Amino acid sequence: MEDFSAISSFVRVVEAKSFAAAAAQLGMTPSGVSRAVSRLEEQIGVRLLFRSTRALRLTDDGESFYQRCKDILADLGEAVEALNYARTKPKGKLRVAVNVSVGRAALIPNLAEFEARFPDIRLELSMSDRNIGLIEEGIDCAIRMGELEDSNLIARKLGYFSNVLCASPSYLERHGAPVSIDDLKQHHCINYIYPTSGRPYQWQFDTPDGRIALDIDAHLLINDGESVIQAAIAGLGIIQTPHWLAASAIGYGKLKVIMEDTISTGSPVWIVYPQKKHLSARVQAFIEWVHELFQRTNVPACRMGMVLPGAGVMPAPGKGVLAAGAGR
Repeated sequence: MEDFSAISSFVRVVEAKSFAAAAAQLGMTPSGVSRAVSRLEEQIGVRLLFRSTRALRLTDDGESFYQRCKDILADLGEAVEALNYARTKPKGKLRVAVNVSVGRAALIPNLAEFEARFPDIRLELSMSDRNIGLIEEGIDCAIRMGELEDSNLIARKLGYFSNVLCASPSYLERHGAPVSIDDLKQHHCINYIYPTSGRPYQWQFDTPDGRIALDIDAHLLINDGESVIQAAIAGLGIIQTPHWLAASAIGYGKLKVIMEDTISTGSPVWIVYPQKKHLSARVQAFIEWVHELFQRTNVPACRMGMVLPGAGVMPAPGKGVLAAGAGR
């Protein structure tokens, strides 16, 4: 086969469901598209389409051939895009899956920066607290937390969440700030409960004696991460939350980090994507940007300059620290 034009015509006919519609998309005549498909059938010696005056229908061989051809053309397009990555602007539709809380609190407030850097990428966010099947639902990449299940996905670790204790200035004015873990028993605490299991989140603390996991007797339980942060902003109590999720509220002074000596390294954060021979330029661009974003916003100011496992060396205070939603 001399080129992919006949295959491209065949795939476009199947997706457009007519020769006329495919011809309009390809800038060809319907008869030209029909001849290209017929020529393809002759070359491979297999009938691909049942044609009638009213409809087109794939043969069994045609269905199998279409699926392979669609993948081949997608790989070819991504290979070309990858080769051009260094000298062209990434463009096209990019579908990203992300946890609802991470999307609302950390990703969306910084998307103006992403759009300014990559104006030709059309981003589509699929926000859900379930792990969406990337291949099944046509997702290019996803941000996920915790230990990953075995899968056929490629995973790149962004780092670890730094868990911080926070409270609003108004709460601290009324009740004072705890100075030890035992002091938390005398305070109103707000905790997250997992929607799927109803199990409360166990607070984590790094101490000179090692890691401590604590069941908190919270006076308010909420099964939505963003709402936990909003409740703390409203002065309802103390929370423990990944710094990345609360960075905007902390940066604007709506929340204050307390008991800084107990900040813990929490769950790992990953960006995952399907295994492919060639990663598209738009996926590469997003991966690089979100990795940079995580490095800037995850570590509290009091921990800047330290090294977190898997996260690399953080810049010193004032060197590239960006609270989510600020600095654009």
